[in-house]
Amino acid sequence: MDPDDFRACLISMGYDLGEVEFARIMTLVDSNNTGVVTFQAFIDFMTRETAETDTAEQVMASFKILASDKNYITVDELRRELPPDQAEYCISRMTRYIGADGSTGALDYISFSSALYGESDL
Repeated sequence: MDPDDFRACLISMGYDLGEVEFARIMTLVDSNNTGVVTFQAFIDFMTRETAETDTAEQVMASFKILASDKNYITVDELRRELPPDQAEYCISRMTRYIGADGSTGALDYISFSSALYGESDL
């Protein structure tokens, strides 16, 4: 996303941004000065910023809602419920769900959520 969209996103989440603070944040998410905030950089920034408020359990609970209360999520559900770049990010990093209740192509959002918060390796 471009810097203006990133700024709008931050403001919508309650950040009070002056020029100096936004410039500082941009050096974190766009260290190469490309003028683009990648999805990975956004996720990394938000993970650092919300580490104290969000937990792996909260992320798991969100995925469980998206997955209609199942212990796994499907590629189709991710693509239907998330913006395309976020869905593809999750799909490319989630491992296959191993469980008797899983369906073909089921993905493990529990290990993914734990890995996002440093509780395991992804």
